Amino acid sequence: MDNFIIPDKTKKELEERMIQFLKIAEKHNLCFKQSKCDFDTEKIPILGVVVGWGEIQMENKKVNAVKEWKTLTKIKEVKFF
Repeated sequence: MDNFIIPDKTKKELEERMIQFLKIAEKHNLCFKQSKCDFDTEKIPILGVVVGWGEIQMENKKVNAVKEWKTLTKIKEVKFF
């Protein structure tokens, strides 16, 4: 399993939810690689967007890639797009 996200509004709520989540994971013998875990982060990239503080934004590298597309000038180019 990948990408567990535990939302919160306060640090206390995050701590309570995290403990509850880890207890459930332990009950079901789930293990996690510490190198793949991020704790107490304000924003996280997931599925091509950045989520955090009640906002969803496109990842900058994806936005820049679209901005750098060359302008199509021929009908044939548009057909293949």
